[in-house]
Amino acid sequence: VRYAHTDFVECVVQNADGLPLGPFTHTFTTVEEAAARQYKAGPIVSPPMGFNSWNYYHCNIDEVTVMAIIDVMVSNGMKDAGYEYVNIDDCWQVARMANGTIIPDPVRFPSGMRAVADYAHSKGMKFGVYTAQAQYTCQGRPGAYDYETIDANTYCDWGVDYLKIDMCSGQTHPQDNTSWILFHQAFENCYNTKGHFIVQSVEYCMDPSTCGQWISNLANLWRTSGDVQANWGSILNNAGASNVMQSVASPGHFNDADMLEVGNVGLSNTEQVSHFSLWCIMSSPLLSGTDLIHASNETLQILTNKEAIMVNQDVGLNNKIQGIRLKADGASQTWYKPLADGKTRAVLLLNLDDAKNASLTVNFSDLGIAQGSNQAIRDLWKHADMGTFADSYTAQDVPPHGVAFVTLVDA
Repeated sequence: VRYAHTDFVECVVQNADGLPLGPFTHTFTTVEEAAARQYKAGPIVSPPMGFNSWNYYHCNIDEVTVMAIIDVMVSNGMKDAGYEYVNIDDCWQVARMANGTIIPDPVRFPSGMRAVADYAHSKGMKFGVYTAQAQYTCQGRPGAYDYETIDANTYCDWGVDYLKIDMCSGQTHPQDNTSWILFHQAFENCYNTKGHFIVQSVEYCMDPSTCGQWISNLANLWRTSGDVQANWGSILNNAGASNVMQSVASPGHFNDADMLEVGNVGLSNTEQVSHFSLWCIMSSPLLSGTDLIHASNETLQILTNKEAIMVNQDVGLNNKIQGIRLKADGASQTWYKPLADGKTRAVLLLNLDDAKNASLTVNFSDLGIAQGSNQAIRDLWKHADMGTFADSYTAQDVPPHGVAFVTLVDA
């Protein structure tokens, strides 16, 4: 088993041509190649949905595993629910050619990244990679510093659909946004000349009064906080940081609260439901970060809740795509997002208590609804109509760290 670029020489089995044998190789069919050649990707409007390798695999990722993830997302209901991006995080790159072109790990990705992208496209999925704006990535691999245009053109040539741009170490440009500008310009050229759109994800933008004034001109999504962890405090922290930036979000441009921890050890099932619900009402990107190949039914039931996903993907009333934290105290939070149809309102009631169930109420007047107006309530996790209510709705027995996630429509 190989875990790093420098330790593969004595533990890779090769064939007669000197090429690595399985598990790191895949034979591509002419059907896959033909399907990939017909592929085109246009600009996004709603938050990207997919998978990122870091939280579960870290550096231990290879092309066969990536293709297995693609296959399982097609078969387990995730593709049908809207998930489409399969993104490799750090450790896929090892060096540069003399002309500056980035070199993928020849052992873990012997077929090359274009072949992996072609495979994703042949399955109706999309493919993403990772870089850092500094000289080195967070794992010490080659970063994009002074190679942004070369790298962007390479990713365009490979058919990459999504690029995550980290910060990390070594030399950097004096201005933090220089690297983002160079990538953005090159990706615009890719789209204008080839009709292929590449989603640009960057780290970080945390202040609506500074970078928030221009970030949407350069990126499709931007991290608003540190790395999420599989614990309740981290979930609440990242949600709060995203809420600070809510005014900056718009269709095609999203505050990124980081990858989903659904399915990972550290959160109870109730907390995972709440985590997913918060990301949905905030219209944060939904990028799974767990072992999807062996995902439990409970994990998939959370990740594929189409009613919750509908709220996430809705562009919002008057293009205000991100829901807001309407009320917060030490006991509970109320989050609110009016949807684009002008009729539907999404409300999330969150119980912050560590030990006790709670009855949580939303007053319709707080949502701008006239007194006496009847509202039909639907629970998005029970998948049930709860009845018609006037002036307020109370969710009974919401568990500790749990949510009631509902929609309201004039009755």
